[in-house]
Amino acid sequence: LYQSLRQKLMTLPATTRVYPAHGPGSLCGKTTSPDLDSTIGKELASNYALQAMPEAEFVRQLLADQPFVPRYFGYDVQLNKQGAPSFEAGVRAVPRLGSAAAPAPGVLLLDTRPAAEFRAGHLPGAVNLMDGGKFETWLGSVIAPDEPFYLLAETQIQLDAVIRKAAKIGYEPLIKGALLTPVHLPATSPAVDVEAVRTHPGQFTIVDIRNRTEAAKPLFKSALLIPFPELRERVGEIPTNKPVLVHCAGGYRSAAGASIVQNALPEVKVYDLGEAVKEWE
Repeated sequence: LYQSLRQKLMTLPATTRVYPAHGPGSLCGKTTSPDLDSTIGKELASNYALQAMPEAEFVRQLLADQPFVPRYFGYDVQLNKQGAPSFEAGVRAVPRLGSAAAPAPGVLLLDTRPAAEFRAGHLPGAVNLMDGGKFETWLGSVIAPDEPFYLLAETQIQLDAVIRKAAKIGYEPLIKGALLTPVHLPATSPAVDVEAVRTHPGQFTIVDIRNRTEAAKPLFKSALLIPFPELRERVGEIPTNKPVLVHCAGGYRSAAGASIVQNALPEVKVYDLGEAVKEWE
């Protein structure tokens, strides 16, 4: 890459237009620009990777602080190599469960409703992975490509939407069933007292589930860092002698993270700081 950049791309006229292979926010690279096009001249002036440096330094800078690799990346590579099945056929094949059907015990249930609705009532053992702009990215980060799961949503339109998002990363064969919100939702989650967190943070075991680059600037002293994609495997590291407070950067990941921790540590009060975390930024 070092040689190709310098011997081929950087020798092109400064007015040569450049188009990105990924949109902003892609996990395939770091510091991805929000621009949808550029020029060789602009990149030579502003792109860190195109500045004068030895090859060893180029490699060091390129590899430093790369985003995490979601679990579905390798799976999708193999799927694309062998030829992915029909998208629409895969979506249609997902079992839609009736209102009286109950998820099989021991199979992960992903409740895609908003966090406030989940806290007010949900099925025991559910994880609150909310529908959103990056739903499929986080789905493929916490669910292995061989792990079956259920999807739950409030309406048929919302349920169809999350099924299609799961199919974008080839996960539709893993969906054991898709169901609408049942009438009886026996489990609840406690709401956080933000003022108590602000005045007495030491009364909580605080778990920061941001990625390591984000967490380079801690929001709470002595917070335990467990990046969200690692949480299910490392939840046993969380002390249980105090209530647990889970936070991320904006509230999306912490909703899922708090439900994961609560399921794993049912004897402990677990709170989701949610969007209130922005008060500490």
